[in-house]
This record gives sequence, C-alpha cells and structure tokens, in this order.
Amino acid sequence: ARVNDLLPRLTSAEKLSYIGGFNSFYIEAISRLNIPSIKMSDGPVGARNDGNTTAYPAGILTASTWDTTLVARLGHALGKDCKSRGTNILLGPGLNIYRAPMCGRNFEYFGEDPYLSARMAVGYIKGLQSEHVVATAKHFAANNQEWDRNNVSSDVDERTFQEIYMPAFKASVFEAKAGCVMCSYNLINGTWAS
Repeated sequence: ARVNDLLPRLTSAEKLSYIGGFNSFYIEAISRLNIPSIKMSDGPVGARNDGNTTAYPAGILTASTWDTTLVARLGHALGKDCKSRGTNILLGPGLNIYRAPMCGRNFEYFGEDPYLSARMAVGYIKGLQSEHVVATAKHFAANNQEWDRNNVSSDVDERTFQEIYMPAFKASVFEAKAGCVMCSYNLINGTWAS
C-alpha cells in the first residue's frame, strides 16, 4: 500500500535518483516523502563494506554440505553482521551456475547443479532476511565471466536457460521471497540483461 501511494507522488527525477544510488552503496533518501536512505553492502561471502569483516565460506564450499539448515544459519549470521554495520541490503547470494572455470565470480556461486543452488539460495535468503536484512539474488542471469563483462553476450538456448539458470532465481523469489534481484552485467543472446 505504501509503495502504491508513493510511486505516483515521486517525480521522474526522484525515481531516477532513487534507482541510481549515491555515495557508494547507498540509495538516496527522498525527504519530502519520508523515504529514508538505504545502506547496502557488497556480499555474498561477508558484509564487505565498512571495515573488517568475517569471511564466510565460498558458495561452493557451503553448497558441498547439502545442509539447508547450516546455510540458513550462515544467512542468519550474515544478517547479524549487516545489522551491526547499519546495512539494510546485502548484495547476495550469488546464484549463477558454474559454466566456465574462468568465471571470476565462481567463488560466490553454489556450483553447477540447479537443484542444489536453489536449495542453498532458499536457506541463505531466509536466514539473512530473518534478521530484517534484505537479500539480493544476483546476477540475473547467465553471468558466466567477468572479463569484458559489460560487453560480452552469454548465448544460451531457452531450455538450458529455464532448466539450468532459472531454478535458483525462481526459488529465491517465489519460495524465499528475496527482497531484491540484481541484474547481470552481460548481454543474454545479444540483449542487455538490464
């Protein structure tokens, strides 16, 4: 109800400023409508911003346990770390699939199995959001490499996209109710992800 009330009252400039961010990892406040500034932290294997932090296990190590209770505990601990820093949104979990060994983000991801990735994502997100810190499922989708990431196209047929890349994102949104989804930097079949 609040969003439906606020959206038509925002000017175009305010909407653009709100989605653009400011001051490195903040969403700008819109004081005239009592919309607070929102602080984000890079993740997903720790609350990276604002000083020293706990380094949590790489996603593949977490997934290798097949323990959804353990990953929920990890998410809960991340949520506590974020809260201690005043962070509202954690940019994690990373949900892409290991498709190429040279992907610079593989350390963030839960591996190459779509079912396992989905189960890990749900536990992580529910644990994190139990601390009232918003989870960000990222990078949607097919983020297969970091080299030239803003220009490369991940070319994938529809069946592969639906059966391999989508399960973790679907589970994150429909089961775990992730508060945010971050798009990938790349193009998908020649079209920008964002």
